Amino acid sequence: MVEIDKSKKRPPRNSARKRRGHKAKAEAAEAARAEAEASKPKRAVKSVRQLDPEAFKQVDLMIGSFAKRRFGPMMPKVAEAFFGVASSDERTHPELQQAFALYFVYGYRDAQGVRILDMFANYGLELEREQKRVLDACLRARFVVFALERKNTANKQLLGRDVLRGVPMTVLDNVAFAQLAPGDVLVAYMFPIGDLWRPLGMATKVARARAKALSQGLSQLARTQGFAPIELPDRRPAQVFWTAYRVADMSFTGQA
Repeated sequence: MVEIDKSKKRPPRNSARKRRGHKAKAEAAEAARAEAEASKPKRAVKSVRQLDPEAFKQVDLMIGSFAKRRFGPMMPKVAEAFFGVASSDERTHPELQQAFALYFVYGYRDAQGVRILDMFANYGLELEREQKRVLDACLRARFVVFALERKNTANKQLLGRDVLRGVPMTVLDNVAFAQLAPGDVLVAYMFPIGDLWRPLGMATKVARARAKALSQGLSQLARTQGFAPIELPDRRPAQVFWTAYRVADMSFTGQA
């Protein structure tokens, strides 16, 4: 009778070897993914001198006065188009009146694609140095649908993406930082200061729970207007605003 040496281990079954092999591959893939994530370049934002608040207030008053003085007679016609989808109560609501004022200066364009703001810049007023910095920032303002990805508590910056243009953005605003959470969407005219963007006047917040409804509404708007999404904020800013406003949970005025 032949005795079996029990000290020798029985080789593992094929199924056991496969399980261990699959686990090893999964761990290796996870380690590779983590390493790739860690190696991604961090979004660097340069420090830059902010605009002088007093100079900003002065330029804002100049622009508003210019718009009323030179283009006051055409404001009712532009307002009629802007408030075309609004109720009678909404037409007199203070925050919507502010939204229209921003649209009239920064969003409305004539047949040649020129804004009221562009006409003000070409009017030839003598501006002080800080006022020129403000005007330059305002001329580069754009209407933005900003989706927040994460908040940097160290410097109060909001990191996310311009949804319609598909580019990363970093927003700086104390009120927005307090009001927004990752997944929320902020819709506003924004102007750049270095690598940072600041909301200009009224901003509209769409909570994360309604972000999908906003995305669907913007997609439908692009289809019905015959534009690519990237064209909407420049070609149809009023319609983008109302699409967001209808699903928004609040509006506020930005603050440095």
